[in-house]
Amino acid sequence: MKSKFIILFILITIFASCDQEKKQEVEAVTKRVGMVIKLKEENLAEYRKLHLDGNTGVRDLLIKYNLHNFSIFLTQLEDGNYYEFGYYEYTGDDFDNDMRALSEEPRNIEWLKICNPMQEPIGEAKGWKEMETVYFNP
Repeated sequence: MKSKFIILFILITIFASCDQEKKQEVEAVTKRVGMVIKLKEENLAEYRKLHLDGNTGVRDLLIKYNLHNFSIFLTQLEDGNYYEFGYYEYTGDDFDNDMRALSEEPRNIEWLKICNPMQEPIGEAKGWKEMETVYFNP
């Protein structure tokens, strides 16, 4: 009887270990990105319109290149300016290559020709300024 408990304990330990390794593998390939940019106030209505749920825009391209849970939040701060906070999770295995390929997609190029002039980069950034992750609760 004691040997059955030892075998059961060993099996549970092995399965728990495998499950933990799988969780670590999934977390290892997920790159979480937060970013910020200023939105020109005169473009506020048009920018909102472009990002309505009914406008497909480049949503399928984001998924094609492994960008998931892509969200954009908008707020007006005390300085009177509007700022966008963007967040996405990259789940692929070659971020640089996927971002290069996305940047070469004709529909994405056209989308950015519309959206980029509506925004003002912050500081030295040429576009969205990537933010530092200081906390993540899985």
